[in-house]
Amino acid sequence: MGKSSISIIRFFLLFIGLIYCLWGSAALAAPAVKANAAILMDAKTGQVLFEKSMDARNAPASTTKIMTAILAIESGRLEETAKISVYAASTRGSSMHLYPGQNISLAELVTGLLMRSGNDAAVAIAEYLAGSEDAFVEMMNKRAAELGATNTHFRNPHGLSAPGHYSSAHDLATLARYALTLPQFATIVSTRETQIEWHDRRGRDRDVNLRNTNKLLWMLDDVDGIKTGTTNEAGPCLVSSATRDNQKLIAVVLNDSSRWYDSLQLLNFGFDNYDLYDYANDGDVLGNIAIESGLSEAVAAIVDGPASITVRATDYDAVTVEVDLPEKIKAPIYQGQKIGEIIFLVGDKAVKTIDLVAANDVAERTLIKTLLYNLIQTFRLFSGWGLL
Repeated sequence: MGKSSISIIRFFLLFIGLIYCLWGSAALAAPAVKANAAILMDAKTGQVLFEKSMDARNAPASTTKIMTAILAIESGRLEETAKISVYAASTRGSSMHLYPGQNISLAELVTGLLMRSGNDAAVAIAEYLAGSEDAFVEMMNKRAAELGATNTHFRNPHGLSAPGHYSSAHDLATLARYALTLPQFATIVSTRETQIEWHDRRGRDRDVNLRNTNKLLWMLDDVDGIKTGTTNEAGPCLVSSATRDNQKLIAVVLNDSSRWYDSLQLLNFGFDNYDLYDYANDGDVLGNIAIESGLSEAVAAIVDGPASITVRATDYDAVTVEVDLPEKIKAPIYQGQKIGEIIFLVGDKAVKTIDLVAANDVAERTLIKTLLYNLIQTFRLFSGWGLL
């Protein structure tokens, strides 16, 4: 082969290599979103796949209603009926068009809250569950902190601008991640249109059609939530979610004039470049460990949280998992005590660990405890036979 032919082949190989490198870089290039703050989070693992000023405090507008809905659903009172006050019915901004004296179920108020972004519904929920809007706001802030939204402070249940009413992209993604685990919430925010029962001012029953304000539900089949928000101070905001195969992603954009396009960019960026490696679920039993000097012979090792990891798609085949459990442990053992761990590796590098914990208490075996244990077991046996 002549020198000129070899040079051509080398040039061709270099050219192909350059194209491959550029393509790979483009595939992982972060979207250029216009939002003041943004985040892309994997819903299963909570891993952040993209962020822009994610911890900056911003006015959240009606994305506030995610927290309002969480409290309403967690109350377990959705089938109860609320009576609408003059104050709730007169709430300004986006509305379900509730009227004073109207009787309506909490379930329908939550539907109008999330799909139509009813500010009147938010106040009605607050008054019904807490007695007043202020008392409900205290509940919102307490629960938000418990859920990990530590850079958030609410002043009302609807999101209209108010001094000291703020959140962050990361906190809103955190709240949305939890909210999506509530079946009622997930169903409502994924619904494009629905009808609710309505009693009009003349006492007549009719159905009212509600259409979701989240246009993203019509723009991408994978989208299944979550909540829009717009005020003059906050600008256009959107908390969105989408599910493809076994992976659910959450995107948040705050004060974004291109919120629909940018949210689609973020979601597609995540699906195109990252995969979820799912190993075990929270509470799964991964083994039984023998117990030395215990009243029980063994204890179950359960997974403390979802044992999953989000990795670049190119690294998926390099993921391996090691389960580190001792053959035997010594009593006493306490429920929730760490007794092992799951280790995720990408190649040879450990990148994440998940604790394995004891499923129950196991007391140390002493003479007195052994006698008491045997007496209890005998009592249960006789009770089962109907002799006691």
